Amino acid sequence: MVYPLPQIFHHLKAIFVHVPKTAGTSVERSLLDGPSQVVGGHTTALGYRRAFPVEFGEYFKFALLRHPVDRFLSAFRYLRGMPAQEALRNESVHRCGTLEAFVRKLKDEPALLDWIVHIMPQHRFVCDGAGNLMLDRVLLFERLDSDWASLCGTLGIPRKPLPRLNPSGRFHVECAVTDEVLEWIETAYEADFRLGGYGSGGRGT
Repeated sequence: MVYPLPQIFHHLKAIFVHVPKTAGTSVERSLLDGPSQVVGGHTTALGYRRAFPVEFGEYFKFALLRHPVDRFLSAFRYLRGMPAQEALRNESVHRCGTLEAFVRKLKDEPALLDWIVHIMPQHRFVCDGAGNLMLDRVLLFERLDSDWASLCGTLGIPRKPLPRLNPSGRFHVECAVTDEVLEWIETAYEADFRLGGYGSGGRGT
């Protein structure tokens, strides 16, 4: 998966793999090389390696991960709150209406996990087909302040507060988190729980 405006920051010799709904917009905006640089989309590590093999081999590569439960709820609120559109592939979210109905839809049609990029498992953005991490570092949403400070040190840039951009909470979409929903998330995102070192079940925050 390769998007037209990849998050390659040549001035920092860095590549950011933007996993959806992990505060990635705030990070990428803070690393831009001036107002003329524009980046966006959710290119996977495999996509970067295929399309930009030289940079992928030489640059520092990193991503942000988030607790699978919180990320899925954030993605649902975002997709439900935005108008139905082909670019987001969120028509099924609107047709289902509720979180529980959407999860049941995903149970019946698991291929939607790959079709709707905002709910695609996080490991598919950052790992190869064998499940091996392809990046130099993974930051966690739950400890973003300290991880961001460490990243700034690694990249050799002054630390500045991250702007709060694109928060899904502004949509105020009700999410009834039932046992059925939690059990499905634990199963569907099992590899993400392991990758981020999260305990199974519950909430990350």
